[in-house]
Amino acid sequence: MSEENVELIRRSYDAFNRRDLALMLKLMHSDFELDFSNSLGPESGVYPGEEGIRRLFEPYWDAFESISIEPEEFIGTGDVMIAIVHSRGRGRGSGIEVDARGPHVWTLRDGKVVGFTLYQELDEALEATGLSK
Repeated sequence: MSEENVELIRRSYDAFNRRDLALMLKLMHSDFELDFSNSLGPESGVYPGEEGIRRLFEPYWDAFESISIEPEEFIGTGDVMIAIVHSRGRGRGSGIEVDARGPHVWTLRDGKVVGFTLYQELDEALEATGLSK
């Protein structure tokens, strides 16, 4: 496993948790793309570049009083890695608690994040990447 890639992914989650869009953008390659096609929510779709990140994450941050995503495990050794994460949040106004686990696929190149794909199940992420647990 590339420790540099693991550190880059951890820094990306930390930036998201702190709502630090400027740092997130520094960690992303100019060709970056967020793929939320597998989302069960209304945000399902593909979000390219800086504008895509803003369109997806700013409404999340507005909707949640608190939100965090913590990586628990990493699968992979190269430029494609799976992070198994634990997500928690509390809705702004409603107070509804969210607690979920799931896999995220990260694609990295030249020390930057090129792609992020959300999956609902680990088996789907493993099949899509050709990785094994």
